Amino acid sequence: MYENTIGRPKRDPFETLFGVLAAADRYDILLLVVPVAFAVALVAASVSSVSLVQAMAVAAVVGAAVVVDACYWNPPVDQDTS
Repeated sequence: MYENTIGRPKRDPFETLFGVLAAADRYDILLLVVPVAFAVALVAASVSSVSLVQAMAVAAVVGAAVVVDACYWNPPVDQDTS
């Protein structure tokens, strides 16, 4: 049994992906950097001679730098106030 979508236009998945990525702002990208840093560290530790603890320490430093950048160096500002 298949679901029948009445009156709902089919959207191209790539068009949807590009629309979401175009709507992302700086803080959305910074939020994405933290888990990507840990994923890259995990892969790097598994395929190279770097220990898991060292790779996770580097990822933690990257994550902390991203949080400090987003919260203290370039905090979000209200657009209504000048």
